[in-house]
Amino acid sequence: MQFDRDKFKALVHYVIWRAGGRDGIGATKLYKVLWFAEARAFVLSNRPISGETYIREEDGPSPRHAAEITHELESEGAIRPWSDQQSPMRRFTALRAPDASMLIDDHRKIIEYWIARVDADRTAISTGEASHDAAWEIATPGEELPYIALLATRIREPRGKELEWAKSRTEDFGTV
Repeated sequence: MQFDRDKFKALVHYVIWRAGGRDGIGATKLYKVLWFAEARAFVLSNRPISGETYIREEDGPSPRHAAEITHELESEGAIRPWSDQQSPMRRFTALRAPDASMLIDDHRKIIEYWIARVDADRTAISTGEASHDAAWEIATPGEELPYIALLATRIREPRGKELEWAKSRTEDFGTV
């Protein structure tokens, strides 16, 4: 997949503009919104929003170009990073509206859904548990997370006829 840097920049700015001022939305939750939105777009249309590469980090998926893009947005006067003495959380405030024309309506709907979902999780820890899914678990620290890995969370235990078939196959191999 081709990485569209301008679209990723628009995506980051849009998420910060829509969610940056919310209590508890810091860099970790920003990255989770970006990951889930990109992966969901991929699942629905076989194309992520920007094609950004996400890396498995301790706190969850991390966009490879996030620091570069947030610094660029800051130097352009589009966002301002901040933190306070009560929380070391790195947060962002949008200083102007983003150019959302690079994001189609379907993408904005996906992004809004994930902003609301991640915001509803009051802590980065509970949000972290959501992003530490099968996709995250199968990757080693520092390894790229392919969007398709999100589907690994769709695996379920066999039931009914599937379970009967699986048991019969294990009996065929002499292992039950």
